[in-house]
Amino acid sequence: MSEFYADMRQMATELLAPTSEGGLGQGSIEIVREVPGAPGANPWDPPAPSTYARIPLDGAARGVAKELIGAPVETGGQIVATDLMVIVSVWGGAYEPGDVLEIDGAPVTVLKVDNIPAAGPPCAIRFVVRR
Repeated sequence: MSEFYADMRQMATELLAPTSEGGLGQGSIEIVREVPGAPGANPWDPPAPSTYARIPLDGAARGVAKELIGAPVETGGQIVATDLMVIVSVWGGAYEPGDVLEIDGAPVTVLKVDNIPAAGPPCAIRFVVRR
């Protein structure tokens, strides 16, 4: 990664840190992943219950930018005015449309994912989400 992108990623990480750490991050934002339970001992035995892994993210949420309203999303449909935009710092994990985030405990579905900037190593990630 070039020095410029490393510097920009560090700046985004500092800005999106929680306010308790001197950043501008807001509330609680987590990505929630289902972890399927282990299969039963026998083929006819039910699997163990699923668990959920929660990965805390540093970021901020707000209403979707008016320029994005009407834009298509990867999962089908379009962005609407009641959707939210969430900007988070890069954490090294995978992400894709259809993932579930929790914002202050309320689940939202990821409709669109954009790396910032669009080319080169990402410095931050923008999700468009729907309640």
